[in-house]
Parts: sequence; C-alpha cells; structure tokens
Amino acid sequence: MKIAVVVFPGSNCDVDLYEALHSVCHADVEYVSHQQKSLAGFDAVMLPGGFSYGDYLRAGAIARFTNIMPAIIKMANEGKPVFGTCNGFQILTEAGLLPGGLKRNDNQRFVCKAVPLEVVNSQTLFTSHYQDHERIVLPIAHADGSYYADEKTLDELETNNQVVFRYATENPNGSLHNIAGITNKQGNVLGMMPHPERAVETILGCTDGLRLFESLLANGRIKVEA
Repeated sequence: MKIAVVVFPGSNCDVDLYEALHSVCHADVEYVSHQQKSLAGFDAVMLPGGFSYGDYLRAGAIARFTNIMPAIIKMANEGKPVFGTCNGFQILTEAGLLPGGLKRNDNQRFVCKAVPLEVVNSQTLFTSHYQDHERIVLPIAHADGSYYADEKTLDELETNNQVVFRYATENPNGSLHNIAGITNKQGNVLGMMPHPERAVETILGCTDGLRLFESLLANGRIKVEA
C-alpha cells in the first residue's frame, strides 16, 4: 500500500504524519507537493495539520483550490482512503468531501492539550483496531476546531454512523454533538481535529493514535463502493 502525504504552503504536521507511517509503521509513504496534479500509483492520501496558506480567508479555503485537489477528490470518489487531520479536516470540508465546517473555538483561543475521546464507530477503514465506545486520549492543537452543521446534516451523520470520534469528558472547542471526527457516507474519507500522528510512540506520551494507522494499513486495500 503506497500512501501520499500532501504538503501545502504552511503545513507543519506533514513530517509528523510521514514519520508515523514510515518510521513507526514501516509503510510505503511519500511526500507530494500541492503543485502536483496526479496521485497515480498511490493507494491512499493524507492531508496534514498546519496553517495552509496562513489560514487566510478561512482555514483550508485556499488549499481547496490547489492543483492537487482534483486528484484527491478523484481518489475519494474511487473509494480509496482519504484522511485529514486538523487543517486537513478543514480542507476536506471546504472541498465538499465531508459535510459541515469548522469555525473558531468557542473560547476564541488556540487550544493545545491532550483530550479524552470516545470511539463512536469502530467499523471503518481507519478504526477497526479500536473498540466501539473505547476511551482514548489524543492531542489537539487548533484555533478553528469547532465543528458545525445544520440540524439535518447532524441528524444524517448520527443516523448513518458517520460520527467516528467524539469528545468524551469535555468539549474543548464547542463542536456540535461533541464531534471530533467524521467520515463521508461511504466511509473512506475521514476528517478529525485531534492528531493521531502525535500519539504513536511511548516517548510521545501516548500510543492511542497508532491503531488508526494500523487499521488503515490493514484495511486500505478494500475498495469502498463510491
């Protein structure tokens, strides 16, 4: 399985993602510039955290129009795994690959800490190595992480089991329904605000993020019907 980590101007967690996959999981992974127009040969793509284009206009809004995005959308439509964390989640919503959007945290401040999460759906390409309702801890680091959507969309997310991670004991940013991560209806696109790539080794203080990447590597070759 060959995985692309897309690098946008302002990405600052691309190395974290790359090393989690390469050094810890020993996966076949390459950096791909936002200037490229093709993801031919890749089986999955990952959008890292950071501040693409300085978060000007709106977080993720400019990155959505880069050269690489049509190829990312094509992969998503083909049922291949597409993952975005933090700014990557924001880009996925801006591109329409995931519903809703991310707005400024309710406290109007940047929040950086480890938070408890509940695994709501362990039946996805990204979460099969977890258990339903399992409590895990992952770090967050964002200023625009409050998930919002209209009531109809929220109802659909809950009904279709698209909510994958939920803030468990506190809501650090004001996300509706305590949402920390969601998939598309097909289940092959996941966006989440917490950073699993920062929790893959004991030296980092936690390994609860490792099973997300192990799940992807175990299941990623399964093609989801678009």
